[in-house]
Amino acid sequence: MKHEMARYFWPIRLVSCSLFILGISTFWPMGANQSSALQRQESQLIPPPRQYLKSTALQHWSQHLKRHRYNLNKQSILVESLDGQTVLAQLNPEIPLNPASVMKLATSLIALEQLGPNHRFLTRVYGDTSLDQKTKTLPGNLYILSDGNPVLRKSDITRLTRTLVRNGLHRLDGDLVMSGPFSVKSNDNPEYSVKYLRRTLRRMGIRIKGKTRLLPFSDLIEQSKIHFLSHTSERMIDILWKQNAFSINDIADRLGYALGGPTTIQDYLIQELGLNHNDIYVETSSGLEHNRMTTRAVIQILRRLLQRLNHHNMDLHDILPLAGVDRGTLSWRFRQSTHRGAILGKTGTNSSKEGGVSSLAGLAMTRAHGPVLYAILNTQGSVLSYRRWQDEFLIKLLEESGGVSHTLGARPKFDQIYTSSPWVASHYWNSLSQAPVYQQRSVRRKKTKPRQNRLALVN
Repeated sequence: MKHEMARYFWPIRLVSCSLFILGISTFWPMGANQSSALQRQESQLIPPPRQYLKSTALQHWSQHLKRHRYNLNKQSILVESLDGQTVLAQLNPEIPLNPASVMKLATSLIALEQLGPNHRFLTRVYGDTSLDQKTKTLPGNLYILSDGNPVLRKSDITRLTRTLVRNGLHRLDGDLVMSGPFSVKSNDNPEYSVKYLRRTLRRMGIRIKGKTRLLPFSDLIEQSKIHFLSHTSERMIDILWKQNAFSINDIADRLGYALGGPTTIQDYLIQELGLNHNDIYVETSSGLEHNRMTTRAVIQILRRLLQRLNHHNMDLHDILPLAGVDRGTLSWRFRQSTHRGAILGKTGTNSSKEGGVSSLAGLAMTRAHGPVLYAILNTQGSVLSYRRWQDEFLIKLLEESGGVSHTLGARPKFDQIYTSSPWVASHYWNSLSQAPVYQQRSVRRKKTKPRQNRLALVN
């Protein structure tokens, strides 16, 4: 009986077992795949722990400072790999110190993110009405629209004035109106710049009857006026390289003014890079006066700069000089054959603030860790000594990292730091220069006998 019952239910048991096995085989890979996918997501969300290396270069550097009785709490160093997972050296990375001209890196970052590397600043000249060629008078206002060209020079203003005079403008009955962040060399004060423009116009023979006014930038001005002239600057990337290579303060200050000012730069860094208020304080966009920055913030700015430049198929060499190779503040440093061309950097120097400030930040090519980002901030000490110790530290760091991986070549040389672009005339202004010029008839004067010399009569 039991055997018959077993023989009867055997096909059912066989089918049940088959269905059970089939169900397991069907759903098991899905669960396995989901589990492995979750594990991969978790591994991506949770980065591997940072690796902190012991640096003999940092030990030697610290011994130098202690031997000369310098306060280590007024110094800071941080060296990291590009991905931030390996820390090659660090000392007080959270202490805010005066970065001097290393602050120009922050200004460069905001300029690239807001305007882009290929941006060209544009200065345009408009008129309310057409020029009266008979009386050589502009009956309405003369407008200068600017988006803040930081390399506009006084010679460019002189060239503008000569162009206006050459095309027949001798009198302005209306006002001289400035719109936008207009600035002339070494001065980001718009009132000074407009007054300088007015003085130049009057000195070159243009009489101005109206007042001088400042207006906020508005596209309505362009749409309702007659376009006369325009002036275009170099590309942003070229302006930044000159600013950083030669550490030109007036370019950085005027560029910062065009970007919204120091407060705008500080707020942007805190919001977009996630910096703390303790990491950054911007008083001037050039690094003059009492700015504050941690080496942790400097490294974050450098990393963001590298990402932004890579997005445009560029690198840090497009805005920073190569030590020992390019012209600028680093031309006489790291000139040894074993290290020349392996270090990009931005210098910072202010011997009159806080007992002496010297800084250096950029990128170094190591064999063991690839390109690494470094930031060195020194205060309250000899600037010359700090420079020498900064060089020794980076050289020893390269040596303990397997030497130099590769070197870079020099940027194309240029003749002048400031280059002047011409003022390009509009179609209307070209028509003025092509119009016939009517000359007055010459008046024939009667010939008179030359007067005799009275001394000759006496003799």
